[in-house]
This record gives sequence, structure tokens and C-alpha cells, in this order.
Amino acid sequence: MFSIIMDVFKLLKNWQKALLFSFVSYAVVLFFVIVAIVFIFSGFSRNLPIIMGVAVSYMFLLILAMVIARHLFKKRLIVE
Repeated sequence: MFSIIMDVFKLLKNWQKALLFSFVSYAVVLFFVIVAIVFIFSGFSRNLPIIMGVAVSYMFLLILAMVIARHLFKKRLIVE
């Protein structure tokens, strides 16, 4: 399994690796935001709509930013 992941990772270009690292990093930030919300509002089940709203809006904006960044990187880093 690890060898398959490494083969796929070797096929990625440097800018694609950077976007992948950024996406994973921002997903970790989302995890800590959710943990903070749970501890601040003291409970997961009562505040599920708040947590889901934050998570969905954050992931939507993150994916939108990654798509824009991918488009810009792909357009500017093409070697002809």
C-alpha cells in the first residue's frame, strides 16, 4: 500500500505536491477549529449544526481556493 502511495506521489509535479500539502495542512486546521468549538460550547451533539456549518463552509472555500490556485499554477507553470 505504501509503495502505491509513493508511486503516485512521484508522478506529481512540484506545484501539485505543494497544493496537496496545503490542502492537508488546512484540513488539519479545520480539525483543530472543530475541536475548539466543541470545547468552547461544551458538547458535540447540541452544536452539531454549528460545527457542520463551519466545516462545510470552510471546506467549500478551501476547495474553491485550491481550484483557483491549481488553475493559476497550471497556467503559469506550463513549460513550452
